[in-house]
Amino acid sequence: MHRRRIVQILSLLALHSSWGPEFKWLCNPVLSCHSCVLAWFACPIGVLVHYSGYHVFPYLALGTVVLLGVILGRLLCGWVCPFGLLQDLLYKIPSRKFDLPSWTSHIKYVVLIAMVFLLPFFLGSETMLSFCRVCPASALQVTIPNLMTGGTEAISLSTIVKLAILGVVLMGALLSTRSFCRVLCPIGAILAPLNFISLWRIPVPAQNCLSCGKCNRSCLQGADPMSRRSKGVSPNRALDCVVCYECKTTCPASTETRKGTTGHDTTSPVVPQ
Repeated sequence: MHRRRIVQILSLLALHSSWGPEFKWLCNPVLSCHSCVLAWFACPIGVLVHYSGYHVFPYLALGTVVLLGVILGRLLCGWVCPFGLLQDLLYKIPSRKFDLPSWTSHIKYVVLIAMVFLLPFFLGSETMLSFCRVCPASALQVTIPNLMTGGTEAISLSTIVKLAILGVVLMGALLSTRSFCRVLCPIGAILAPLNFISLWRIPVPAQNCLSCGKCNRSCLQGADPMSRRSKGVSPNRALDCVVCYECKTTCPASTETRKGTTGHDTTSPVVPQ
């Protein structure tokens, strides 16, 4: 979808265009390291790790993420997140592709609970076992630029581990669509349950589902939108849906075909239900 790609690129430029001013007190609920010199906003995961280490409840950070999640669901993952854009572009590179087992989508909840909340809470925010210490976005936006410019980043074991994890994540994105979003992203784990109550809904076609499976094949997350569309339920009422709208774009029933009096088929857009 060209519109989504344009929004993703504009979002990347907008979130990483700081010439000095910063708004690091405000969390932007996408995976983008706030240690990046061009970042305007704070990463909610970094803030949550920090607050967990200090045993302080992150009212503003968590409240911001939950509020936007209730309004938009995981639309932020599909349209705004720069790391999501990177994965989308990598997946377009011709190579052998494969689907991940469905159970792997539950791993991100373990990552969220363990590496964002529990381990920093008991071991401190500086623990090497926190998500920030292995975050691929941090490796890409901070570690690599520091190494290239001779900055403060030292080539240590932790740096090597972080870069190795980045390599595995990028390889995974090349071979399986949005594998990091589906398996490991802690922000996605926070937003996923909010898909069920979010105000944003992908409209369901007025015409009955044809059960052709085109929406399932186009789904970035393997979220089986056909099973919901066939019941008249919005496709984004699913944990792993990133609201990319590919299911709606590829669906033959997204336009309602009716027979005119002249005997010719006419097509009119479906009114969202």
